[in-house]
Parts: sequence; C-alpha cells; structure tokens
Amino acid sequence: MEKEFCFKTVEGTEYHNKVKDFLSTRERWAIALGKLGEFLGEELTRISQHTDALRIDLDEIKDPANKKLFKKDGTLKQNLKAAKEVQKEFKKIIDECGLTNFEPLGTINFRHGIMRFQGETLDSFATSDLHIYYKANFDLQKRAGDLVEKISLVEYQEKYLEELKKLEARK
Repeated sequence: MEKEFCFKTVEGTEYHNKVKDFLSTRERWAIALGKLGEFLGEELTRISQHTDALRIDLDEIKDPANKKLFKKDGTLKQNLKAAKEVQKEFKKIIDECGLTNFEPLGTINFRHGIMRFQGETLDSFATSDLHIYYKANFDLQKRAGDLVEKISLVEYQEKYLEELKKLEARK
C-alpha cells in the first residue's frame, strides 16, 4: 500500500495570500459571467477564467448570430467587428468586476512548486476559510518548503467532512 501524505497551506505566506486572492474571486467571476450573458442575451454558466481572451462553452450559445462570433474551440473570431465588440465588452466587465490582475490557481501552484510529476498523485480541496488541503503519494513539503504544513490523514478527512456539511447546509 502506498503511503499518503496530507498537507494544508500555511497562513501568511505569499503562496497562501495568492490562494486566498484566487479563492475570493469566485463571486466576482459569477458576476462577470452574468454580465457577459446579459450582454450576449444568452444564459451562460461556464467560462474559461482567463482575463486576456474570452473562451466559452459553445453548447450554451443558442443565438445563431452569437454562434458565428466564436470558433469551434470557444474563442472569439478575430476578423469580425461584432466579435471585437464582444472582446471589448468582456475586458470592460473584467475591469468592473476587479478581475484585471486575476491569476489562475494552476499558475500560482506552478510558480510555488505545488505540483505533481508523472506517476505522482496530488488531490486537493479548497475550504470556506480560504485554505487548500492536499493529499499526495509523495512529500509535497520537500518540494514546496514552508508553503505547506504536514497534517494527519484524520485531520484532512475531518476538514473534508466539515466542508461537505457546510455545503449540505447551504442547500
């Protein structure tokens, strides 16, 4: 049986502050998605969280005129005036929602050495108190240093259950 290691983010580190910033943007992304959907006259629920280029799930676009604005991969076409207007509005919405300096969690993790290599497993979940808990088959602390602290499997599982109960209570 493979050994499991459990960790959580360390309060006050640059990494934890970046994680908190990332996790606190969820509501702002929801607002941005709503504004974009309103602008397009579509009911959107999924968008790529990248501030430089809009990418959406084309299955959600119902209006044929809107479908013509996007490539098959969900990005805006570059050669259409209407697509340029959508991109301009998207940038405006990103600014209004305070997402201009948004950084994806994958980028934050990579920059701080929070990653797995081939053959390794790294599972994680975010908590309501803006921490991330990890479970891995390798010692993440050796790679990430003082950005994460080791915790017991029991502590990991208890926190996971606590977060599940909070989700259930909101339903």
